[in-house]
Amino acid sequence: MRHRLACLLLLFLCAIALPGMAADPRDSGPLELVVMVHVPPGQRLALREALQSDGLRQYAQWKREGLLGDYLVLFNRYVDNENWDAMVTLTFADHAAAARWKQIERGRPAGLPPAALAVASKIESAPSDLHHRRVAEGEVSPSDAVYVVLPYNYHVSTNEYLDYVGTYLLPQTDGWLREGVLKSYDVILNRYPAGRWWSSLLVLQYRSDDALGRRDAAMAKVRAELRATNPAWKAASDSKQNIRDGRQYIIADRLVP
Repeated sequence: MRHRLACLLLLFLCAIALPGMAADPRDSGPLELVVMVHVPPGQRLALREALQSDGLRQYAQWKREGLLGDYLVLFNRYVDNENWDAMVTLTFADHAAAARWKQIERGRPAGLPPAALAVASKIESAPSDLHHRRVAEGEVSPSDAVYVVLPYNYHVSTNEYLDYVGTYLLPQTDGWLREGVLKSYDVILNRYPAGRWWSSLLVLQYRSDDALGRRDAAMAKVRAELRATNPAWKAASDSKQNIRDGRQYIIADRLVP
């Protein structure tokens, strides 16, 4: 009898714990869509105006209607022919909402305003998965925040790369949160990376330009602490070049109404 009660208690505790466990987004369809827009330098102003007006209004409406759970519109701070000028990340509210996107694409390709489509020289759309997100306490004004987007291509299986993220990357990003330079971070993986120039994105939200200026110092401090106290992190650091290649990162600002 006592053994049966112990088993029932264990099952009850497992049932409580399961809802809190993080589900693997790969077990179902992707809920993120990352859209990267390129324009000639002379059309950057037109693109920005189109996204900041019609674009943001449409994304807000889709969120009110239950199509989107969230959205983020970033604009490259600098003219850079090697990188995108704007990046729009759309998070669908659920899988039914994601399935509706094919109808929206017919009338509004990539979900972009007509004025943005008219000036775009290249558009890349990538169904993706948000694997990790952490947000620190404390409010940050969107006008103060600075985003750094770091693209990577990994050379191992997705499972191996996610192990590397957990062992090497997250201890650092969590440390940068503790140091007070970061407000949030996202780790996004391209669901269908074959032939793409990126397979993983690290999106860092810095609290301000001053916080971004302290990036190198915070990075060095956290890495020194991890190297001294975390053997698994040190081993991953020593072998990271065999795991992924880093691409040119982008400094961007969030567009708000």
